[in-house]
Amino acid sequence: MRELDKEEKSIRFVAFLILVGIVFLIMVIQLFSLQILNASQYAEQALQNRIRTNIIKATRGEIYDREGKLLAKNTTGYQLIHSHTHTLEPKDLALLNEVKNMKTVQEIDARLSSERPAVAKRIRETIFDINKISQLTAYPVDYLIDRFFKQQRMGTDKKILVIEDLDKQVALRAIEKIDNDRIDIVEYNKRFYPEDSLASHVIGYVKPISEKEYEQLKKDGYRNSDLIGKKGVERSYDKEMKGQDGKENVEVDAKGNVIRQVETSESVAGKNIYLSIDMELQKYMTEAFEGKSGAFIAMEAKTGKIIAFVSNPEISLNLLSSRIPDNQWNELVNSKAKPLVNKGIAGLYPPGSTFKAITGMGILESGISPTETVTSTGQYRYGNLIFRDSHKSGNGVTNFAKSIEQSVNTYYYVFSQKAGVKNIVKYAKEFGIGAKTGIDIPGEMVGTLPSPEWKKNRFKKKQDQKWLPGDLINMSIGQGYVLVTPIQIASAYQAIANNGVQLKPTLIDRFVSYTGKVENNMPKIQRKLNVSAKNLKLLQNALKLPVSGYGGTVKLLKIEGYPVSAKTGTAQNSGFKDHHSWIAGYFPSDNPEIVFVSIVEGGGYGGVASGNMALKFILKYRDKYVIKKAQAEMQKKQEEEKKKQQANNKNLVKR
Repeated sequence: MRELDKEEKSIRFVAFLILVGIVFLIMVIQLFSLQILNASQYAEQALQNRIRTNIIKATRGEIYDREGKLLAKNTTGYQLIHSHTHTLEPKDLALLNEVKNMKTVQEIDARLSSERPAVAKRIRETIFDINKISQLTAYPVDYLIDRFFKQQRMGTDKKILVIEDLDKQVALRAIEKIDNDRIDIVEYNKRFYPEDSLASHVIGYVKPISEKEYEQLKKDGYRNSDLIGKKGVERSYDKEMKGQDGKENVEVDAKGNVIRQVETSESVAGKNIYLSIDMELQKYMTEAFEGKSGAFIAMEAKTGKIIAFVSNPEISLNLLSSRIPDNQWNELVNSKAKPLVNKGIAGLYPPGSTFKAITGMGILESGISPTETVTSTGQYRYGNLIFRDSHKSGNGVTNFAKSIEQSVNTYYYVFSQKAGVKNIVKYAKEFGIGAKTGIDIPGEMVGTLPSPEWKKNRFKKKQDQKWLPGDLINMSIGQGYVLVTPIQIASAYQAIANNGVQLKPTLIDRFVSYTGKVENNMPKIQRKLNVSAKNLKLLQNALKLPVSGYGGTVKLLKIEGYPVSAKTGTAQNSGFKDHHSWIAGYFPSDNPEIVFVSIVEGGGYGGVASGNMALKFILKYRDKYVIKKAQAEMQKKQEEEKKKQQANNKNLVKR
């Protein structure tokens, strides 16, 4: 062998030894890292692999009316869950729709043979499981494909909620027939509403949490498997009713069998909520609205607590909290009566003559004397424009009090111009017009309080941005651009009834914790009207006249020994054959307990349709809270007197 060959061989051998040494050193370092430096970390991971955490769901708080009538409770429901769900691409969706009608596995395999193996496996398993679920539950394949494509994958085992509320009998039959580890039917705390549609817009309903909601609320302890309030009190007070979930840590073996319980933290039940609603009155007024569309609200004048809240048509809460068939959902969405809209807080209407109490305060506060008069002839001419009065032949000489009693438009046409738009807008804001009342259910609308500034921002064309005299004339009687919600009008009249102190309207009477601790919901002041006591008293006295005055617009509310203050309204609208019928007021006049507002859509004259609604409510309220209460107190007093007499007789016998 040449010397040169020997030298090259020696170099290669040395290089080989160096390479082996480096590899060996790396292995030693890695072993040192695994066994010494990161030993605790891997020990923790190993522990986690054999420790399973089970969530102990907290019991959701129940909902009652003010007298303890159950309105929302928890029952057992059934959900169908799919685990180890493949993530599907849009192309996969097309493939699923292509193979869904194939009768045999051979047909499906033949179609998928041209696809990549991973894709073929994904589609085969998915369509197999979808067909199995369809056989078990009778749910359409198309619906199930859509769920598999859209539902959020949860956790390490990629679970999806396929059917959120499965019929109990279907669920029990399906449990016996499931032979697929990826398909499971689980129990959950389902919400049940014993009164179904009564006070539906107040109570609301619960549904599975959405991905967007989960991202917003996970910091507050929400889980992607939670049910969450979607509307009404269920949504506003979801956190109070949700409670706090507990945890159970258990040790499992390699097969997943539980060996022992390691640690447990108990769940804490949510608070029960007692609404301020009186369900006896609520049911009575809901029945009164049968066949009509609109809203009725009654609240305590001195607390702001709402005792009746009807938004008609009401809607089945048990239907909303379950899966709604497509045909029923489309019917609800497209209904002209708009049952999905809470008309009490989100219905926007011209307030009509109920607004005259607010305009009237603006007129008085601007310095115009309540004794100053105008002559109503049936129409008011401003330039080339003619504005009609409430009576074709007019009402004659009219001062402030008469303008409220007989709802004389001309008074407001003239004196709103003298007071000026700034004053009218200023005092409308004092009453909360154009702002949310802060009622504690979601979805409240602000309405529209027009002004020159509003008009500039509202319209794009220059000619449309100019504030015209006719805008204020129309606004002064609750027409034109002004729009309100019924709760805004109720809140405005509550401030009048409560001597200028406007309270935040609420639907909650009290909370009761799982330990029995009671938290009463105390009144909260929203604002104090910046108006003179003298003018407020003038308005209060004037509001008695539509009921008690000779020419009053709502004399049907004249109840012997039980004085009522009220103002009617008839508001123009589009989409209905007749005008909207309004009434707002309070009773008893001299020491108000209850404020009320009613709007009947397309009901015509305010003193008839809504006037009759108010009459029904007042008589029912008086019967329950005045007459029967007085009778009960009298009976109690008689029984006490009887007991005293019996005790005296016993003492005489002893002597």
